[in-house]
Amino acid sequence: MLIFVCAAVLVGSRVHVVEAAAVGDQPARMVAVTATSYNPGEVSLNTLRAIFVMRYARWPDGTPVKVFVYADNVPEHEVFTKEVLKFFPRQLRQAWDRQVFAGLGQYPEQVSSVKEMLAKVSSTPGGVGYVSLQEVNKDVRILQIQP
Repeated sequence: MLIFVCAAVLVGSRVHVVEAAAVGDQPARMVAVTATSYNPGEVSLNTLRAIFVMRYARWPDGTPVKVFVYADNVPEHEVFTKEVLKFFPRQLRQAWDRQVFAGLGQYPEQVSSVKEMLAKVSSTPGGVGYVSLQEVNKDVRILQIQP
């Protein structure tokens, strides 16, 4: 009986995540973005992961990396973390906590809306964040991930 209840909870939470991320019948596709004025070129998935766990301080040209994220409970954060970075959101939070508590780093800057994410990324040299593909505008460019 306990196994059935656990399975039901897991299935229920998975359905909730898909519904929260869905746009029509299609799940939201999240992409990492930088300012249009900045072009770091293609990055590997490992580099992108290092950027978002705050272990990548500078782009190859020496520009400091500035990371912007949504709150842990925002559906876009969960989708980006799981689908793009291949982490669970709690793993990302644990990585940030370890660095902050050890005195080795700080948390990424948290934004509260798509509008704020786009404004901060587009106006910050070396800034990186994420939005759904539908939200990309002329002020940001999609960060290309090497296959």
